[in-house]
Amino acid sequence: MTTRPRRSFVTLVVLWVIVLSSAVLSIVQASSFGQATSGREALARVRAYWAARAGVELQLAVMEAGTQNPDPDDAFTLIEDLDAASAGDLDGATFSIMHSLETGDYDGPVDAHSKININRMTFDDLMTLPFMTEDVADAILDWIDADEDPNVLGAEAGYYQGLPFPYEPRNAPIQSYQELELVAGVDPWYVRGEDWNLNGILDPSENDGDASPPHDNADGILDAGWSAIITCDSIDGGLSATGEERLNLTEAGESDVAARTNVTAEQAKVIVDYVTLESNAVMSDFVRRSLAQLQATIGGAQPGAPRVQSLNDEQLGALLNECTIIRDTAAPPAPGKLNINTCDSQIFEYLPSIDSALADNIMAERDARRQGFVSFADLRSIPGMNNNRLAALYDLVELRSNVFVVTSRGRDTGTGIEVEITTSIDRSTLPARIMSVVIR
Repeated sequence: MTTRPRRSFVTLVVLWVIVLSSAVLSIVQASSFGQATSGREALARVRAYWAARAGVELQLAVMEAGTQNPDPDDAFTLIEDLDAASAGDLDGATFSIMHSLETGDYDGPVDAHSKININRMTFDDLMTLPFMTEDVADAILDWIDADEDPNVLGAEAGYYQGLPFPYEPRNAPIQSYQELELVAGVDPWYVRGEDWNLNGILDPSENDGDASPPHDNADGILDAGWSAIITCDSIDGGLSATGEERLNLTEAGESDVAARTNVTAEQAKVIVDYVTLESNAVMSDFVRRSLAQLQATIGGAQPGAPRVQSLNDEQLGALLNECTIIRDTAAPPAPGKLNINTCDSQIFEYLPSIDSALADNIMAERDARRQGFVSFADLRSIPGMNNNRLAALYDLVELRSNVFVVTSRGRDTGTGIEVEITTSIDRSTLPARIMSVVIR
């Protein structure tokens, strides 16, 4: 009479064990599936990362090749080579390098020299930026200058030390957009606009209105605020147009100058003597005045000696392309100039020293040259150009670029997972130098 309950109990236990085992098995399967999914996603992310990294490495290699073997007769060769290396297929992944402008999306990196370096801007230049006010312009200049004397509406260390979370101003050139946002009165929206992650690309979240941050107008055009106009990355100097170290006229001999620039011995002597004896000599002096005028300022002309010949266009172009004047060789490189070959025509609106008529003439002449401006002497062909204007322009613009900002997006083809790397690459020296890296 007692076997039936026992059998029922045993049956119940067996069923309970089966149910429990099934539940455990389900949990194990779900956990295993979750782990497998996480593992696949992690592997996909690694694959996407290395694809993005491959894009950066390829761009770096193209820059170094262009630096070692430049094309002195075509200002756009390196740009075209970088654009040609802006996409690639790997085993299970791809990479693409692009950037967005108001006119659309373009392959290749951003030329940092196509924008104005904020560390070169004057008060009048700064006042042309959207939403700029006099107090913010003064504060930016105070942040950059080395002294502790505030401008009329500016701010120095005392202001920043009095904040709830105090910090010190750099009192040196600004190094990033994020640092610019630390300056008194600078709103991040002014700096970033719709490009909230500062990657230079119109992302979906930056083109969907109020659906997701940041706020944008969903017009399919990237409004990048000040970051579309200014840069902190560009660097002056670098190797010459022929790929050699620039000849420092403060240390060079006359024979070196003659060999690099194809000037005569007499011309080389005046050039070297002027730089040696004139402590404030700058390269634009050779544009603004003739060699005879420079010789007269240092009293180098001998009575009855023949007048030294002026530099012809070829000699002047070579002098400006191949030589430099650096008195403090330990000083850091100066902020970069604007590349007149790659900048947008509208960028001149933010340089009030270049009037609209001259800006239009510059762009018209550039458009007429398939190879662009390869020598500063080429700028003499611009209508309305004279020596004083050319000298002033030399202090503002350059013909070749040292720094490029590469945003490389790697994509795993199996899952669609993407990894993005944004890096600034400086090719002013060999090997090229990676200045900053952001991984998203």
